[in-house]
Amino acid sequence: MNLKEIARAAGVSQSTVTMVLHDRKGVSQSTRECVQALLEENGYSVKKADGSPSVQTEAEKIVFIKFKRFSFMVDGNAEYINLLFDEVESCCNQAGYEIAFRVATPETLPDIFEKVNTGPFKGIILLGTEFSDEDRPLLNRVKKPIIIIDNDLTKLSVTSVSNHTWNSMRTKVTYLLGRGHRQIGYIRNSQPTSICTQCYLGFLNAMEQYHLKVEEKYIYDVYPSIEGACSCMKGLLDKGIELPSALVSNSDIIAIGAMKAFREYGIRVPEQVSIIGADNIMSGMVCVPQLTTCEVYAKDIGKWAVKLLCDRIENPASPVIRLRIDTTIVERDSVCDYADHVPYQRG
Repeated sequence: MNLKEIARAAGVSQSTVTMVLHDRKGVSQSTRECVQALLEENGYSVKKADGSPSVQTEAEKIVFIKFKRFSFMVDGNAEYINLLFDEVESCCNQAGYEIAFRVATPETLPDIFEKVNTGPFKGIILLGTEFSDEDRPLLNRVKKPIIIIDNDLTKLSVTSVSNHTWNSMRTKVTYLLGRGHRQIGYIRNSQPTSICTQCYLGFLNAMEQYHLKVEEKYIYDVYPSIEGACSCMKGLLDKGIELPSALVSNSDIIAIGAMKAFREYGIRVPEQVSIIGADNIMSGMVCVPQLTTCEVYAKDIGKWAVKLLCDRIENPASPVIRLRIDTTIVERDSVCDYADHVPYQRG
């Protein structure tokens, strides 16, 4: 039996089995004796005070693959990605698995999948933030249980855990409407992945539900980095664009870059334009003004990814599950009531 099966047989959690295996405190003597007996029956030996080996069999592993197509969405948002990975690693360890980490591109992912298929790995958690529709054929090579996180890949029959992008956009539009804004624009990623496309479609859907007009002149494409978004927005301002009373973005990075451009051009946020971000990164708390955004619950995404993968490892024929986690508004200073809005006048 593996550690998960031992936990089930003993009627305890997998973390309890791990604690007994490594001779850690916090387990009652009767439970310890029961679990230890099962471990020893199945080829494991509990670590002793003298440092003798804790296990006689090779540890089972789960691989976390950080997929990069453009890199700016994963490397440029390290805080969010680190929260995801830390929670995945913690939950894997509690479940009795070691975690391996790999970085992949569209060119290297097939080779990584091949090594995972033939190696000591029980399953895969793939960070799909930058996964696009054109990358879908790559998943045909996978022979181990796999969970996609941060992208629900609606066109594929694969289990995933992600934020509910459409609900998130509806939440933001509802919030702005509640503050009196009806002229709402969108700052869009100029190099979109499938999740960016889903966010924009969610915005359009929310605007339609509230019978709000989407005006093309209020849709701005910018490069998805702080400096890139700032530069693009300054270029648009130089061309004499109009601004709505409020803007929605699907990335804090983009929103912060746009606010930087507005500040340099003397456009006051939120008085002349309100702006709301997306993923509650730390930078949103130190910019001026502090960015109103959404909590995306990265740790919950990581936790549920491991739970669903463990279930899929035990039950390979279990149905495909798409778990979508709703976001909530984090209210700060970059949105004001429309009643306090002062229209932006082009110079």
